[in-house]
Amino acid sequence: MPDRHSGTGAPDLIFVPRSFLFLQGPQSYFFEHAGRALRARGHRVHRVNLNLGDQLFWRLPATEYRGRFEQWPGFIAGLLEERRVTDLVLLGDRRPYHIAAAGAARERGIAVVVADLGYVRPDWLTLEADGMTTCSRFPRDPAAIRALAENFPEPDLTRRFHTPFWRLAVADVSYHGAAVLGRPLYPHYRRHGLHHPFAEYAAWVWNAPRRLATRRATEAAKARLAAAPGDYFLYPLQLASDFQLRAHSPFADARDALRTVLRSFAKSPGKTRLIIVGHPLDEGLIDWRRLVRDAGDDRLIFLAGGVPDALLAGAAGMVTVNSTLGLAALGRGVPVKTLGSAIYEVPGLTHRGDLDRFWRAPRPPDPALADAFLRALVGATQVKGGWHTRDAREAALPVFVERLEKGLYPLPPNSVVTPVEAAALRLT
Repeated sequence: MPDRHSGTGAPDLIFVPRSFLFLQGPQSYFFEHAGRALRARGHRVHRVNLNLGDQLFWRLPATEYRGRFEQWPGFIAGLLEERRVTDLVLLGDRRPYHIAAAGAARERGIAVVVADLGYVRPDWLTLEADGMTTCSRFPRDPAAIRALAENFPEPDLTRRFHTPFWRLAVADVSYHGAAVLGRPLYPHYRRHGLHHPFAEYAAWVWNAPRRLATRRATEAAKARLAAAPGDYFLYPLQLASDFQLRAHSPFADARDALRTVLRSFAKSPGKTRLIIVGHPLDEGLIDWRRLVRDAGDDRLIFLAGGVPDALLAGAAGMVTVNSTLGLAALGRGVPVKTLGSAIYEVPGLTHRGDLDRFWRAPRPPDPALADAFLRALVGATQVKGGWHTRDAREAALPVFVERLEKGLYPLPPNSVVTPVEAAALRLT
């Protein structure tokens, strides 16, 4: 590749093309658009499709992998060398295929770039080197966070984008429908979800009438609770399939975490209530309401459909495994107790005592540290925009591609290996 020259005749830096390999991405054409932009800049771009859903959302050159998972580590290692890959890009770092691929990449000095929905919600995407949450390079030391924050301006948290539910549903059904119907083409593909997608869709349809019938009453109940701030704790449920919970906590699943919270709260004194709130995208395969009712504590209330801002702001405290709602709560000065590894698990932010003590004396976050944390986190790891709607993609893609090309913000490496990663590596 020849040198690039400025208009003054002085040579600029030599352009060195890179080789990007994309693995599974979001259920949209976002990764494809990023790949096209990188190709237009002179870089090499390739992709591995693991199922027909992957193939549906990628129309550039790709390799279709149809082998068994046990053969995947050797295959991906060979492909990384054959394509002379410099950068491996993937959605989420906890899928078994991605864990093995990232390990092979690191052994060869290849940069691993992980994208996902934002730590900050809504309107943001995460783009990190190496991994997320436990594996994130983002500092956990308050002094380091304050120093890092000095490098970035205050983030613009104004909400700009909205993805309608129908668009998410169409993308999800298109992807998983193609993956299931295309099984003969990819007979050995190993899904990372807990439930068959068609079972989830059936649950959505089955539970839709009840959601519609109870939505108004549920919203009214949340408004009544918010009118009595400090009189309740919150426990927002995470999706059962959430890798943040499955890979970065001691719990087998979301039910295990809920039982732990209910047992602890049963020992708490007073009349303060605990509001368990269902995830807005929960499909209804698990009867959370029954699990709460079976605990036999009249201080427990289950409400579906997510946590509105007013309910969050009025809470005496929030318990979470590692939901992004925890960060939103810290920003409003609400005490937060985490039960798993979270990006915001920092001294001075989250409650450091045990869960039983949290109900009695929840410790609020340091507001100055919370501000510095948010400024540093957004500046170093977040991209404004989204996967699905045109305006969100157009906002995110230029920054996303620029960071892939020029490098992510330099943070020191993190040598943590999670139990899930260790188990996956033993399989290889």
